Amino acid sequence: MRNDFFIGVDGGGSKTHLRLEASDGKVLAEAFSGPANIRLSVDVACRSIQDALDQVLQKADLKNKKNIRLHVGMGLAGYEVQSAREGFLAKLKHSFANCIIQSDAYVACLGAHSGHFGCVIIVGTGVVGLKITKKGKSQVGGWGFPHGDEGGAAWLGLEAVRSLLYQCDGLLENSSLLIHLRKKLGTKVEDITQWACYANASQYAELARDIFKFADKNDKLAIQLLKRSAKHVENIFLAFDKQGKALDKNLPYSLVGGVVPFIIDYLKPAYKKRLVSPKGDACDGALLMIRKNISQSE
Repeated sequence: MRNDFFIGVDGGGSKTHLRLEASDGKVLAEAFSGPANIRLSVDVACRSIQDALDQVLQKADLKNKKNIRLHVGMGLAGYEVQSAREGFLAKLKHSFANCIIQSDAYVACLGAHSGHFGCVIIVGTGVVGLKITKKGKSQVGGWGFPHGDEGGAAWLGLEAVRSLLYQCDGLLENSSLLIHLRKKLGTKVEDITQWACYANASQYAELARDIFKFADKNDKLAIQLLKRSAKHVENIFLAFDKQGKALDKNLPYSLVGGVVPFIIDYLKPAYKKRLVSPKGDACDGALLMIRKNISQSE
């Protein structure tokens, strides 16, 4: 298997993370690129993955090497939409010796628990919970923005803009966060609404950075938004508890994603004590998935 290489892809709503390994598991290179939500754009996802792939092949000195076989496992945001999956595979699958795709939540769960049973809640651009047990997998949330994904970075940005418009109408007192956002998005209400109408999930998610910054400065509104985000995460715990057996409550939970460090202190102790540190990341999970598939087919 000297010419066989394994790739794990974590394609999220804001960025793509790709890891290249040799057949013996040695990490050869990693790269980051743009978003890879196939529900929003198959073309953008393909470009992001191809960009990251070109980077790792260049770093590993494999760019122009012939007769190499690439075995790829991918976890992609937007996987739940069948037409998006089919369109994506039709465009990209021919590039690889083997290619398996799943949701970004699924590979994150595999990585967090080293392929064993458990639950993961991703709080990134969006929010999704996924549980893997001997009976299979079940999902809570992750249905897309703006109609879902409550608690994620895009939702935080949307709620901040909503609060800004409330303040413009005199329904909410001003705050340092809102003053900053008004300078950023426009001094006139028309400027703010025009930005809001055309902004996508990634652009809304960028505003979460401002919320984190002003929460650290004790801005009341910013802190309130983070507390609301934490409440939505707690609702995912509740949903899993309602759908599962009593035994499922003993499954390990891991929280992952860029928003987590800013909301974890607002979770109730009853939920925090159920958390375990993830053993690996989504790229680890994607690599586990493709390696298992190949070993089973041999």
